Amino acid sequence: MIALLHYAYLKSLRDSSLIAFIIVPMFAPVAALSGVTLARGHLHYPFYLNVQFSAVQNATLASQITLAICVFFAVIPAFWTFRPEIATRSIGAFFFGARPRTVTLALILFAFVIGLAGWIGAMAMIGALTSALPPHVAFMTLKVALGLLAASALGTLLVTISPQPGMIVGAYLGCVFLVAWIETSKSSLHLIAAVPVAIVCAALAAFFMERRCAS
Repeated sequence: MIALLHYAYLKSLRDSSLIAFIIVPMFAPVAALSGVTLARGHLHYPFYLNVQFSAVQNATLASQITLAICVFFAVIPAFWTFRPEIATRSIGAFFFGARPRTVTLALILFAFVIGLAGWIGAMAMIGALTSALPPHVAFMTLKVALGLLAASALGTLLVTISPQPGMIVGAYLGCVFLVAWIETSKSSLHLIAAVPVAIVCAALAAFFMERRCAS
């Protein structure tokens, strides 16, 4: 597992995709807050998305937007990191040192950590620009974590079914429902359903990955 994560890290670092995967979700709220604030013709601090909102309300709105962006973006590293190896079936070489299940879990964990790092960075930016953080930030972080887990597993499943780039559209369609469900969830028990979804996706991904390399 550690070796696979190290490989994914070095590969993403070499082609600069790792930086993009983290920076884009992190700076999405910065772009939104800066754009709206500067659109009024002058620099104002704290920044805002709605001038009639309080700092906490603006932070909450920016966080809700960032939640959706982070979940959507988690699909990309899950789908793209090992896509060339899966497309050429060279990922079969990994199976000499790890089981397909381990490779799948490593890919899901890699995408999950990237998404969580983007969320933490985005929250720091929101706090700095709006001078506030949303209420119940811990519960919102739990929402994001479970959403990232499900999105990462979904992206991994789809790339093992087919590494064609068009398959990522299906992942985004799935994330539309995932984000809507997460945003409306009011209880942690409701959110826990993301865990079995991720487990099923991971199990299917390992099965398809093994079948792809065996055929």
